[in-house]
Amino acid sequence: MKKKELERRTSKSISFGLKEWKWSNLFCIILLITIIQPTFPHGTVTSPVSRIYNCWQENPQNPESPPCIAAVISHGTQPLYDWNEINQANANGEHELYVFDGNLASGGRPEKYGGMDQITTEWVATPVSPGPFTITWTNTAPHATEYYDVYITKESWTSGQPLTWDSLELLVRTSPSSAASSVDIPVILPVRTGKHVIYSIWQRSDSPEAFYSTSDIDFDGVLSIDDLSTDFNLSHNYPNPFNSKTIIGYRLENNAFVTINIYDVFGKKVSTLVNRNQSSGEHEVTFNGENLSTGVYFYVFQIGSYIEARRMILQR
Repeated sequence: MKKKELERRTSKSISFGLKEWKWSNLFCIILLITIIQPTFPHGTVTSPVSRIYNCWQENPQNPESPPCIAAVISHGTQPLYDWNEINQANANGEHELYVFDGNLASGGRPEKYGGMDQITTEWVATPVSPGPFTITWTNTAPHATEYYDVYITKESWTSGQPLTWDSLELLVRTSPSSAASSVDIPVILPVRTGKHVIYSIWQRSDSPEAFYSTSDIDFDGVLSIDDLSTDFNLSHNYPNPFNSKTIIGYRLENNAFVTINIYDVFGKKVSTLVNRNQSSGEHEVTFNGENLSTGVYFYVFQIGSYIEARRMILQR
């Protein structure tokens, strides 16, 4: 009897110990998986609102604008719920190898995000004007960044044309930066008329993965330089590039309030050259960059409702 009781107790002890081992090890395995599970970064431009983010805000189940409605019909609602993952896992800076002309808005993934590639004038567009402007990326899972690229469509592009790499011109490439959930990128918008596109790329530095964002903007109501050619004439600064000083010349046909500000490539204002009423006639103003570092700067000329930005290079 004693032997059987000992065997029964030993069996229970072993059984309990085995169960305890299984549960403790299972807990450790779950904990380990939780710790080492990779965090996948995601993001898009929320200002000016990207196409995908706008469609998500409209409500994937019942969107309002015609392009978002068409996107749901063609590709379903899931892409809109996944608004923050228009990406290429292996881009590593070679974006044109993975994202083809006509598929820029879908990030080269037309099978899922092809609704964003629609060629139409009806995309919801953010009103803008030439001059200083801020692009905002919202990253739901931040990661270290190699750079952000911000492009704008060329002056000759129209919203009735496909979006291609050749239709874009680079506004700015940022320096490497640490992880951040919200990133503001200052740019200088050039003169445009009508609807255009801001195309942005987020290239991670800790992975080859890159994210792509397409935002529609509208310069409607902004006059072109041809419309105002009888009111003033703005000359290119000279010399350009310049060593320390450069001259900006312009002619006013009528008395006007004139503003000329200087910005660096990050959108920070470094100088105000003119901010007053001026009489008609020829005018010149000198910009002194002796205390500034070598690089690209912009002078932003404003008269009435018209704003024009031009680039100049300070070179030691």
